[in-house]
Order: sequence, then structure tokens, then C-alpha cells
Amino acid sequence: MKPKRPVIMALVFILATFFAAPTYTMGQGPPNCPPDKALCAKMLRFGKEAYARGKYLDAKEYFRKAVKADPTSLTAWRYYDQTVIFGLAEKVEKNANLVLPDVSTRQEPGVGLPPAAAPAPPAASPVPPGATTGKPEGSGFKIIDDEGC
Repeated sequence: MKPKRPVIMALVFILATFFAAPTYTMGQGPPNCPPDKALCAKMLRFGKEAYARGKYLDAKEYFRKAVKADPTSLTAWRYYDQTVIFGLAEKVEKNANLVLPDVSTRQEPGVGLPPAAAPAPPAASPVPPGATTGKPEGSGFKIIDDEGC
């Protein structure tokens, strides 16, 4: 009888927490908040001007504010999405190491040596024509199905 009591207490605690929790979160904003169409239009205009000048990171901020003012505006969302991509491209242009690092920091044996000091691979000895390699001809690996690259 005693093992059931902690389980019931935990269940009551979970249910009480569930019903006492707020119905909306702070990130969503207050319910029934009307969109501010005037602010959205103003931010769209500023964003389009910055976008036309090639200042994509500035334009992204204007479009973000437009989306925040009116989350239902498809135009604001389209411009915001586009400037996010162009803003990332602008950051990569400023710092190409974000995509293609110029030098690896990891050193492997023989990589840091000058070409004259690097050990040469052993040369294979030539096989005279007609000589056998010691393996029977039928025991080699054969490709049955080639799936391609």
C-alpha cells in the first residue's frame, strides 16, 4: 500500500503543475495583439532602400522589425528570408575562412618536410613477361555487379 502513495503524490503534483501553468509563453507576446501595418510598411521601405544599396545586414534588421510588427505580412517574410541568405554571403565575403580555411592546423608525418627531405616511396620491381606471381589464375577478385560511383 505504501509504494502507491508516492506515485499518486507525483501524479497529483504533475497535474497541478499542468493546470496552473500559463496558457501562453512570453515569446509569443500577448494574445489578440493587432499587427502594426504602418510600422511594417515603414520598416519595409527602409529595408528595401538598404537592400538596393547592397547593405544586406542592415536590410535584414529592418525586415526583421517589419516581421515583428506584422507577422502575417508575406512580403516582409519573403524579404527577410532573402536578406538572411544575402547577409550570410556578405559575412563570407568579408571572412572567406568561414567556408574555406586556407591552411590546416593539423600536421601529419612527412607533410611539413621540404620535398627533398621527404622519403620516397619504394619502387615496385618489374615482373618479367611470362613470369607467374604464385597465385592461381582463378583465385583473384572478380567484379560481378558494378554499381558505379
